[in-house]
Amino acid sequence: MPSPLTTSAGAPRAFDMIRATLHEQEIRRAIGAPGDGDRVVDGVATLDTVEDCCLFFVNYKVVPAAVRGSLATRRGCIAIAPKGFTLDSDCVVIESSDPRAAISRVLGFIRAERRQPPLVTARVIAPSAVISPLAVIEGDVEIGDDVLIEPFCMIGPDVRIGRGSIIRSGVRLHPRVTIGEESVIHANSVLGHDGYGFVRDEKGNKTRMPHLGGVIIGAHVAIGPLASVAAGTIVPTIVEDYAKLGDYVCVGHNVRIEKNASLTAHIILAGHSVIATEAWVGVNASIGEGRRVGAHALVGMDVSVQSDLPDHAIARAPRPDVKPRPDDDDLMGIGFAGRS
Repeated sequence: MPSPLTTSAGAPRAFDMIRATLHEQEIRRAIGAPGDGDRVVDGVATLDTVEDCCLFFVNYKVVPAAVRGSLATRRGCIAIAPKGFTLDSDCVVIESSDPRAAISRVLGFIRAERRQPPLVTARVIAPSAVISPLAVIEGDVEIGDDVLIEPFCMIGPDVRIGRGSIIRSGVRLHPRVTIGEESVIHANSVLGHDGYGFVRDEKGNKTRMPHLGGVIIGAHVAIGPLASVAAGTIVPTIVEDYAKLGDYVCVGHNVRIEKNASLTAHIILAGHSVIATEAWVGVNASIGEGRRVGAHALVGMDVSVQSDLPDHAIARAPRPDVKPRPDDDDLMGIGFAGRS
């Protein structure tokens, strides 16, 4: 099994849409939008995906001209968009007061109706794989040569694990997780669960958005104990080859961690953030939603990244205010109680 991020010829794979055949009337019924039409699309894609015959959602109050221009070039598509949105193309526009909530209902329909083709269509476990009798392997999975799965793991269904990878005790791999060759997932980590994405229902209450994009872990990746890697919504959350993640690293949905990036410990990567090639992120750092840490950048301990960092940048947190305790200080006091 080559790296799941490249083809057999070494070219990068594209992970740009959910494959799921949908009829226009099914979409309209799912989101409560009346209307005629019999268009059929091949799946759901993000706006930056250049694909025909897809369902898109436009979640802008003021739609940028670039988005309009891009959608206008696509053929055979359906767009769920704010009321009043029009396109000078053959794209069918379905208006919605909340396009994000609408696409969430479509994703729920895809999951409930099992429209998304599985990654794995048969249960294939290599004879040389070593699997503890105390591990649970559910449904169709592909487990490669010399894989080690320790006790109390829960794997699958619809999971691929490449040759020589090690899954330590207590790991949970949810459906649509792919792990490349010779990677190590340490104890009690969780990969492929729904991320922190919610929309409002008709009564104004929060309801979880389905995450159907899954997780792709490359080859020679190390993920420390008690880490979490959430599934992507439409496209996968990706950890590229040779990336190294330490203990308690929280990876949000649709994050991309590029080749040879290093994340030390107790780090939070909010959804859609990017850690570029060979970047290094220190202990207790946090990366804001959609922010990019550039290639070879260094992010120090306790830094909160709230804007993009260019390649080769260095970001340091302010030093703490350190001073001696007063001579008359109550050494029997507990912590900072009573201090100004």
